[in-house]
Amino acid sequence: MILGIVNATVKRTLTADRIDEVDQYDEMYNQVKEKLIERAAVKEGDGVIGVNFNSEIVRVAVGPKYMLLHGYGTAIKFPKK
Repeated sequence: MILGIVNATVKRTLTADRIDEVDQYDEMYNQVKEKLIERAAVKEGDGVIGVNFNSEIVRVAVGPKYMLLHGYGTAIKFPKK
């Protein structure tokens, strides 16, 4: 049974001393996956299928850069026998 769409976003600030960490998305992927699972559980779901991720580096005019990772998918519940 399809329960609906779940989504989650994580951001990380890239200050001058952390600017070389743009390739450190692994931890962010894990954070987004955990949030998706939590949000599916709130809907009493058994899992999330069709998960997609969008990554982006956001520049703020006078502020620091941000790494954003957004994930979304469909929460499902398996039928009971």
